[in-house]
Amino acid sequence: MLFAQQAAEFYLKGKLIELTGSRLYTYSIVTLLNQVASILSKPINNDLIRCAKLLTKQYIGSRYPDARMIDYDKDDAEDCLRCMEMVMNYV
Repeated sequence: MLFAQQAAEFYLKGKLIELTGSRLYTYSIVTLLNQVASILSKPINNDLIRCAKLLTKQYIGSRYPDARMIDYDKDDAEDCLRCMEMVMNYV
């Protein structure tokens, strides 16, 4: 799950560098996505925001294990991969 978050994070940071020459210092897919959307003047739908939030939770859970324990199953993994693809296809 963390790899899906990291792939989306690095992809968005790469897009920000491509578009502006700089990037934000954050792990939040929501923040990065909002920044890219603002630069591109492109709306973000609710499904994409939900996906960005889901991916961001993967970072928090892996980086700060005391934050909360998450039990994963195959469906969770597939959701993360689908969300990663959705974020990457947005740009």
